[in-house]
Amino acid sequence: MAEPAELPTPRVRAHVAKAVAGAHYVLLDFDGLMFDVAAALGADRREQAVAELLRGRGHRPRPVPITFGWYGVHQTLAYLATHEPDHAVEAEVLVSRLELDAALTAQPATNLGEVLTACANTRRAVAVISDFSEEAVLATLKAHGLEPYVNAVAARQGLDLEAAEAGRTVERAAELLGVPTTACLAVSGAWVRLRAARSAGATGLGCVSGRDSRKHLAGPDIPVVSNLRVLSEAMLLH
Repeated sequence: MAEPAELPTPRVRAHVAKAVAGAHYVLLDFDGLMFDVAAALGADRREQAVAELLRGRGHRPRPVPITFGWYGVHQTLAYLATHEPDHAVEAEVLVSRLELDAALTAQPATNLGEVLTACANTRRAVAVISDFSEEAVLATLKAHGLEPYVNAVAARQGLDLEAAEAGRTVERAAELLGVPTTACLAVSGAWVRLRAARSAGATGLGCVSGRDSRKHLAGPDIPVVSNLRVLSEAMLLH
């Protein structure tokens, strides 16, 4: 009987291999890379919900963009925390509930399990970074049985909006892992998060995951993989 043909060794680009080889601490972006929470949540669902809440609480003088959430939900929450703390608490609870519901609805990205298993098999510690509420991230990881693969979560905690900024989540994740940011590999499908990770000192690796295109993710110091399967193969090989 003929011997079974050997499977070809996966090819990993040199610049991807270099980024992965030195990475013993991996930071994974929760939304877009691990789960498509934004799609489940809707483009401006949080902003609309906060605007509706404020309309029902009586008139108070405030900038029009804040009233309608035109600057984004985090800027709205930051304004309310400073100028209307009573409304800020209500709004944050509402936003966190929406994020939790959407996160629990979203399905894990294809090959996410393979990436987490590859990290475990190669003794790489994993942290999840996000500007969604920590409750939403933790509940979603638990719902899908992913908790054992994750060593830390750096996400928004209540009205601490500064801690939810892209660069700060990278710094917090490194702190929770007990290492400098320079020891971390931050993986994301969002250009903004990758640039923030690089500014914080981490190595950046783009993954084409439905957020930004390869063209926008790539940079002189940021390699890109086409999907999570390629990332898992790179981790097992290096």
